[in-house]
Amino acid sequence: MDPMAEIRETFFQECEEQLAELESGLMRMEAGETDSETVNAVFRAVHSIKGGAGAFGLEDLVHFAHVFETALDLIRSGRLDPAPEAMRLLLRAADALADLVRAARDGGSTDQARIAGIEGELRQLTGGSGAAADEADDDFGDIAFAAVPVAIDAAEERPAAPGWMIRFKPFADLYAKANETALLLRELGRLGPTRVTVDPECLPDLAALDPEGAYLTWTIALDADCSEEAVRAVFEFVEDDCELVIERRQPEGAAVPEPPARPADQPSDDEILALLRNAAASVAAPEPADGSSGAGGGFGRT
Repeated sequence: MDPMAEIRETFFQECEEQLAELESGLMRMEAGETDSETVNAVFRAVHSIKGGAGAFGLEDLVHFAHVFETALDLIRSGRLDPAPEAMRLLLRAADALADLVRAARDGGSTDQARIAGIEGELRQLTGGSGAAADEADDDFGDIAFAAVPVAIDAAEERPAAPGWMIRFKPFADLYAKANETALLLRELGRLGPTRVTVDPECLPDLAALDPEGAYLTWTIALDADCSEEAVRAVFEFVEDDCELVIERRQPEGAAVPEPPARPADQPSDDEILALLRNAAASVAAPEPADGSSGAGGGFGRT
């Protein structure tokens, strides 16, 4: 079997597992189990399907899953109430997601009107969050924009805990696959406190800016004594669409290991240098013997 076909088959097998997890989790939520573990499991199921679909260019599936996961993210962050009416909509959305997965797998078709209707209800539920950028109809005309420096009082400094420094530079493909930096940063925040800075150095002037481009680099200080695998898991579905550097950070003031002690009988650097100079002097050419110097040298006539 072609390697890519085998990977694709594995993806769809995993999709069935994720869909089962999604359905059971939503049913538990409908019954009132809205604890963070249940809600997070439901979110991860949709997010995993979206991430894999993006790798295979399944645009319809990616698009719908993106709107779906936006609603779930609002629930898990406490900004959307999982009321009975909302839960009924989410269960219908799970059915629609399953239809899209199977249509992508089998090359079939779906009821586009039904899918679009559920997507519209999800957008209405979330207040329009997750809408595609190309749906915006703002017209800024010839308005000139200029960067305005803003002074922000520095927060009280505190010693950094053991943790990680993460440098994250998304590529345009990351956004084309309906991923969002904000969601990734929020996932990192679930591992521990974060301090995030953004480097806009590569951001071009407005006239040269590509609305589908990616220009920002994010640096995240994560105060969490977790494994590197836990940090990488946050970027599992976008690691091929970004530059990602993860480095262990030592706490401020941590003792720096002392160099190994010098054995008592080992000479110091100064003593070694003096010995080298003496050795060089001892091998210098000796002065010529008396009577052997001059133009005649030892080859004079008799």
